[in-house]
Amino acid sequence: MRVAIGLLRDAAGRVLISRRADDAHLPGLWEFPGGKCAKGEAPRSALDRELREELGVEVLEATPILAIAHDYGDRRLDLTVFRVDAWRGEARPRERQPMRWAEPAVLGGLAFPEASRAIVNAARLPALYLISPDPASASAIDPAVQRVERRLERGDIRLLQARAPGLERDSFLEYARRLIAAAARHGVETLVNAPRAWLDELPPVGWHLTEQRLQALSSRPPCGGWVGASVHDREGLQRAMALPVDFVVAGPVEHTQTHPDASPLGVAGFAALCAGASCPVFALGGLAAGDLPRLRAVGAQGIAGIRGLLD
Repeated sequence: MRVAIGLLRDAAGRVLISRRADDAHLPGLWEFPGGKCAKGEAPRSALDRELREELGVEVLEATPILAIAHDYGDRRLDLTVFRVDAWRGEARPRERQPMRWAEPAVLGGLAFPEASRAIVNAARLPALYLISPDPASASAIDPAVQRVERRLERGDIRLLQARAPGLERDSFLEYARRLIAAAARHGVETLVNAPRAWLDELPPVGWHLTEQRLQALSSRPPCGGWVGASVHDREGLQRAMALPVDFVVAGPVEHTQTHPDASPLGVAGFAALCAGASCPVFALGGLAAGDLPRLRAVGAQGIAGIRGLLD
């Protein structure tokens, strides 16, 4: 069964959800607006029709961001998920379904169908993913932490990766603890990019996997927060989706100082790599906050970076 789903946000950033009827498949669970594609109907056409019938709105701009296949045993669903960036009209429950605009932070505590897990992640994840600078030595930790915290004070960063491949274990753990504390002061969630055993020395946080660590795993690891992964090709993306992770970072999109010898994908190459991804994808490499619109236009969750987001 092919289904088109819309992810709508209001001006306050809240997400539109509704509750499934008691006589429906998976009754009583929350879901995102949309519905089945008719025979021969393209997902975008189905989205337009379903949101007009269900909510009374006319879709003006919509970008495909996820392609999810899920087998419930009694039926298989192929979901095409669109981020609906503009629409005309006021969304109202025309089919008398319970409906609400929900803060993204509360979505993780609501009951959704299993097939909607990645959509919930896309709704909860922000558009900017800051990666910490790599201090040259333990003596450079203090200014690096101060630099990150000054950036967090601006309030537009909600996700931070603690990364410092140049530091030894003890120095890294000091750096990570300080970054985690700074992030907590600003309501920012943290993932740590380090060996799994090191996370046991830290407060509960997420784990960001390098491509090498991703290859070593056969199942999703236990973790106190988000699980993300870095990928550079379709094979890595397929491995990450199968694990599954909550999101991936793909690149480099442009030339970058961190990986000067890597061949950039370009925006078109990034779009081709991530087409049909079943998890949210951040673009990485030579990007700044001003590049966000052009990457979102090809389906990116957002952008990740060090210098481009930090300075």
